[in-house]
Amino acid sequence: MKPPQLLSRWFSPVISVVGASRWGDRLMAILTQAAAGILLLVAATLVAVLTYQAWPALEHLRQWQILTSTNWDPERGAYGALLFVFGSCVTSVVALLIAVPLGVGAAVYLSEIAAPARRRLASFFLELLAAIPSVVFGFWAVEFLAKRLLGPFYDLWGWKHQSGEGLLAAGIVLAVMILPYVTALSYDACRSVPASLREGALALGATRWQTIRHVVLPVARPGILAAVLLALGRAVGETMAVTMVIGNAQYFDISPTATGDTIPSLIAKQLHETTPQEPRRAVLMALGLLLLALALVMNTAGRAVVRGRVQPRRRPLCAGFGQTSGNDDPAIRAEAAYPIDHPLSRYVSSRWNHRIDQGMTAVLALCQWLTILPLFLILGYITWRGAGEVSWSFFTHLPHDQPPGLAHALYGSALLVALATLVAAPVGLLIAIFLHEQPHHPLSGVITRCAEWLTAVPSILIGVFGYVLLVSPPWTSRPWGYSAYAGAFALAVMMVPVVARSAQEALRAVPAHLREAALALGATRTQTLLAVLLPAAWPAILTGILLAAGRIFGETAPLILTARGSQFFPQSLSDPTPSLPFYIYDFAQKPDDVLQRLAWAGAFVLVIIVLCVNVASRFLSRSAHSTR
Repeated sequence: MKPPQLLSRWFSPVISVVGASRWGDRLMAILTQAAAGILLLVAATLVAVLTYQAWPALEHLRQWQILTSTNWDPERGAYGALLFVFGSCVTSVVALLIAVPLGVGAAVYLSEIAAPARRRLASFFLELLAAIPSVVFGFWAVEFLAKRLLGPFYDLWGWKHQSGEGLLAAGIVLAVMILPYVTALSYDACRSVPASLREGALALGATRWQTIRHVVLPVARPGILAAVLLALGRAVGETMAVTMVIGNAQYFDISPTATGDTIPSLIAKQLHETTPQEPRRAVLMALGLLLLALALVMNTAGRAVVRGRVQPRRRPLCAGFGQTSGNDDPAIRAEAAYPIDHPLSRYVSSRWNHRIDQGMTAVLALCQWLTILPLFLILGYITWRGAGEVSWSFFTHLPHDQPPGLAHALYGSALLVALATLVAAPVGLLIAIFLHEQPHHPLSGVITRCAEWLTAVPSILIGVFGYVLLVSPPWTSRPWGYSAYAGAFALAVMMVPVVARSAQEALRAVPAHLREAALALGATRTQTLLAVLLPAAWPAILTGILLAAGRIFGETAPLILTARGSQFFPQSLSDPTPSLPFYIYDFAQKPDDVLQRLAWAGAFVLVIIVLCVNVASRFLSRSAHSTR
């Protein structure tokens, strides 16, 4: 029995009771609107909490010199946070300088040159690279990138350094993390260029590189710009990888090998040490509000470019382009498209065209290989250091046992992800149903924007949100403490918009004639939804849920501020709850060799789990397309 048929069979009692009358339609409308209202409430509360907690710092912004001084000494009343802003800007710029040329070059190669088989393989590898948890990136960056690559390089040139750690190392690891996003979005932009433009250039005798340079890239520029903006928003908010490799130095230094700190890193390390009335918490919240604004501005600008609201200024090819008396011959269209004074025409007759074309093809191919090389470096190094440390005791013992293990962390991670999924999956699905079934509702556009914005919110700010509401609320002098409730809440907030967007796309992909046939037979909208649309979209919906669960399974930053950790199994949901990513982060910084080996084993197991979930969801998605 196929999954859609099985799901329809499961839903049959619900369909017969709920959807048999118009009351079913009304009940479904109430449920979907309530879920949409929850999303709006969460987004509004997140902004309100940050603003309320940051208000004392905003009132004393100039007096405390928060954005004009580099003197950070809270014990003496100095809150100059300019050095953290500087660290965030430098690491993000370094990441863009590396990731944009490589990502765009790889995207152009995959779009214009690569064979379909190679394109599919590269896409698969990039998906795996994007799925690696940030704490694993950070662990690899500290031990391999900093100590084994940058450190010896600095020694060769006689530069002072701290084991290779610093702003440059953080920028490089950020570049690796955003490479899949830049490549994927730039690839989509290149593929959206009309084929007739390529044909016109080639008909004039242009080489493939000339066509790429003067046709594909100018037309795809808005999409590439959107990719850069979205990647910048991702880089600014990254926490764990940067925290582990940047050096965490709270002094200002512009040396290439200097250590530093960033806004997300500072919040992750110091927020849990503050009290609601302490000025330092207000300053940290103000920095979090600044981080939120930057991430949302980058996301909004990127999506505006994608929607065509922002167009780059480019020279029109010809006033009459596209108006060639209905003639579709590429050569005739090319003559209209490229006049004699166009730059492309000057290159057509060059004798170096063939050599330049071969050289640029090699450069673009190199860019494509360099984008997936970090995947093999990370997986190879993690396997080399961690695979041999995994034993049966790792899955059954605690850290203080002999031999030590992380059984409690595996249990805690599974518990947190299960709780978050039980909340986020139905809420996200109801939101998707609301957006699909009521596209003209006055709040439909607002809900869509909120889902996009919540997806772009840095994970550390989701952790701050859960910390303020459920761990150390400002309305009581006694903290409630870390708990599974708080951790699952933070993970569910991250998961809901992802499930909602993926489920919405799954429902859109269901052929319209299935709905029309059900309605023509007299079925209500609820019966049609439960008996036809959801079973048909079920594989794609499940794929989205699995991808979202895999993503939160590797999250660390929100759990540092909400669930934290414990050396034992949690006795209840109100106890601090250990998780595998948290203990990888914690033990990776310990000088004890036994704990570091345990961290390597945990990193290997975490990567295997996350990649297995990603691969399973990919094959499930492929089977979903094959059954339609």
